[in-house]
Amino acid sequence: MRLTLLLFAVLFCTCVRAQRVLLFEKLTSSHSERVYEGESLRFRMKGDDFWQEGYIREMRPDIQALVINDRYILLEEIDAVYRGHTAASRIGYALMTFGAGWSFFAALGYATDGYDDTSYSTDDALITAASVGTGFLLVKLLGKRKFRPGKYKRLRIVDLDF
Repeated sequence: MRLTLLLFAVLFCTCVRAQRVLLFEKLTSSHSERVYEGESLRFRMKGDDFWQEGYIREMRPDIQALVINDRYILLEEIDAVYRGHTAASRIGYALMTFGAGWSFFAALGYATDGYDDTSYSTDDALITAASVGTGFLLVKLLGKRKFRPGKYKRLRIVDLDF
């Protein structure tokens, strides 16, 4: 009995360090994405043209700031956060691979078939160009998922201490 009480006291009475979370909130959605301390974050500051990346070492909910690469980043100074690739980028890369493969195997087949009257045709070149061009446009236009804080979206650090 004493062992059970001791085990109960050890398991349920320990002090746990508070957990801080960076929330990506949208006004029109009750669901928000979360990022925790120790995870990698790729972001762009207001007025910059380049992306920065680093691990979140600490979150400061009192001043709404992150500690990344040993410096404070205020959430209000972040212009955009990179959230990963979309399905369109995967389809785009698949189309570019298909186009390159079509051209390679068409040229290889015509070179090794032994017939003098066959050659790499304009149809093969058109299929390759259309596939690679469509894939390139998909990757460039729809390939990145970004979160841009603004009027209907915001970044917020929440301390889940209760």
